[in-house]
Amino acid sequence: MNSVTLATQNSSGVTESLRIELLGMHPHRLACTREDGRRKEYEAGNFFRCLALAREDLEKEGLLLCCQGGRKDVTLSGSQIQMRDGLYAYTFDPHTRAVSQEEVYILDPAPFASVGTVEQQRQAVLALHGLPGSDPQAGGSTT
Repeated sequence: MNSVTLATQNSSGVTESLRIELLGMHPHRLACTREDGRRKEYEAGNFFRCLALAREDLEKEGLLLCCQGGRKDVTLSGSQIQMRDGLYAYTFDPHTRAVSQEEVYILDPAPFASVGTVEQQRQAVLALHGLPGSDPQAGGSTT
């Protein structure tokens, strides 16, 4: 289907390139190939969730994936999941809680300063909707 090369980075500034390939839909599948040749496939109900699973694996090594889908200020609508397979998302302003109607492609690059962990992204989305988070110390996350 489609492949991109993205950067991962840790808090010390160490980077690594990662190739992501979209493998198929129903179920949605993507593969991540590391610089050393390690490859792992992820399967979920949409590509955003596949990406989150890959990000969680990278986080175990202290790496954040520098892509639009990894930004702390990104959220999906139900129609984006159903109609666009979770490949596009909206950004939002965490201070005003205003959601932009301009979509971002989740596999486009993003600066390290704007990305976070899956849990940070989840917490930020909960705060956007005024919902209590499971861990107020986590500081933002995905859906």
